[in-house]
Amino acid sequence: MPVLSNPRHERFAQLLAQGKSAVGAYEQAGYRRDDGNAVRLTKKTAIAGRVQELTRKAAEKAKITVETLLRELDDIRQRAMASGQLSAGVAAIKEMGVLSGVRVERKEVGAAGEFDHLSDDELERLLVERFIALGLNARCPK
Repeated sequence: MPVLSNPRHERFAQLLAQGKSAVGAYEQAGYRRDDGNAVRLTKKTAIAGRVQELTRKAAEKAKITVETLLRELDDIRQRAMASGQLSAGVAAIKEMGVLSGVRVERKEVGAAGEFDHLSDDELERLLVERFIALGLNARCPK
């Protein structure tokens, strides 16, 4: 939807899209305070459509994706390397690897050797119990 031809209507729609109340937006758009007219104006098809378009555009602009994070990290990496801050560059590279799925961070849960005394059947039973406690599917292929 293009910009509304009435400048006050356009300003009103922009203010509504920013989260202003109908009455507040109505006054800031240059109208004299009139609660009824403010509410009626919000219900006009052109105004409602314009507000919807503006909020949709704002949501798309603010959307964070893996791609946007990777672009930002690459920019940070380049600036860090250019300024001689190699540890910051390495940190950015590591984070890029994690986000892209190339680098998987793993950590061991429990104390070292905690499961050494268990037989395979006991270990499987323990894992099934923990999966069930977490609400996960505990079926294990045999």
